[in-house]
Amino acid sequence: MNEKITVRMEKDYKVSKWSGGSTTELYLYPEDGDYKTGNFQLRISSATVETERSEFTSLPGVERYLMIFQGHLDMIHGEEEKVSLEPYEVDHFDGGVPTVSYGKVVDFNLMLKNGGKGKMESLWLKPGEEQEIMPEGKENFLAVYVKEGKAEAEDCFVEEGRILVLKKWEKALVIKNPGTGEAKMGICRAVL
Repeated sequence: MNEKITVRMEKDYKVSKWSGGSTTELYLYPEDGDYKTGNFQLRISSATVETERSEFTSLPGVERYLMIFQGHLDMIHGEEEKVSLEPYEVDHFDGGVPTVSYGKVVDFNLMLKNGGKGKMESLWLKPGEEQEIMPEGKENFLAVYVKEGKAEAEDCFVEEGRILVLKKWEKALVIKNPGTGEAKMGICRAVL
């Protein structure tokens, strides 16, 4: 069994408002850190963008990964780089580069500081289907956010809207869909 596996639920999240909508902090590392003061190494969140145009907060020194769960998003990084995202597609960008977005969406964010490395991907499982996820390179952190449906891993049951966090990730983790409908998840991997 992998060490330090936990499931966080809605009561554990921090919700805050911003000019374009609201954001829900799903997980912060270190756990006693503080996003507002910049005292964090890793942050996973989901935001609701309620305005057609929004400007991303400038976060120099932060590597950002962004996935759209709902809607369509067009982004412009700096003056020229244009990106379009559909649900469950991922973009990776420098948090210090001015970024403007167009589109009302629900998104999923991974932020890494202090040279942290990671990646984000989506996982869809049909009822009864399973997928093995292996750490790559020096990855030692895994988070699985269940946006739709249900998931199960190492006797941990993860309901829709909850996040499984695995610290000290050292070996394969099998994720199963025990439900009757499709399970759609956002996966974050990192080296901490």
